[in-house]
Amino acid sequence: MEVEYVGKCLLLNIDGKKILVIGDLHLGYSESLRRSGVLIPGDSFKEVVRELGKIMEKTGNVNEIVLLGDLKHEFGGISNAEWREIKELLDYLKKKGKVIIVKGNHDKITEVITKQKGLGLVDYYIIDGVAFVHGDRKLEESEIYDKKIKYWVIGHGHPAIKITDNVKEEKYKCFLVGKYKKKDVIIVPSFFDVNLGSDPRDFDLGLAWKFDLMRFVVRVIEGLDVLNFGELGKLNY
Repeated sequence: MEVEYVGKCLLLNIDGKKILVIGDLHLGYSESLRRSGVLIPGDSFKEVVRELGKIMEKTGNVNEIVLLGDLKHEFGGISNAEWREIKELLDYLKKKGKVIIVKGNHDKITEVITKQKGLGLVDYYIIDGVAFVHGDRKLEESEIYDKKIKYWVIGHGHPAIKITDNVKEEKYKCFLVGKYKKKDVIIVPSFFDVNLGSDPRDFDLGLAWKFDLMRFVVRVIEGLDVLNFGELGKLNY
């Protein structure tokens, strides 16, 4: 398997099949904040589509697009923004390749919307030893380990890293890349920008597995570029 980091997305080449992986989108999050009185400038959904367009210009044609869960934000209902944005996004993505949607913990009723576009949700997606999961819960070993998984690609954690020069501090979304029980693991950042995410040195990312994240390699996202910063445990605050 060939792995390429393109902005906040992964591009995997698995035996000639190109798969674009997109982390948590949390569509409707901006509207949720506005309803609670938080002013969010601009149109975050248009920014999502614009950024995806730039990424796909760089990746070229793909065969499949895997969404790693939390397509929508609200837990208990479906907001007007979620209805509109999910439909528009799926219309856009379906023109680019086959779409697979992994179910996240925010997706209890997302299928009500996706079914209108002819798409269901899956608990996980496995292809040629690569398992795509959301990351909020473990799956039964009989479902996963018996399939000889070599790679795990995981969402849910929203990893980000704080970088400081002792004058100012910045936070950047990042990938975390490491191993767990001799299997390769890539934790993918969230795609939406309203919330950058959490630094695993400060917060538990809420993943179902107890990874030794201090030994994972940090790949920091800067635009469409992704930079290798080395092991998390060796980075200075």
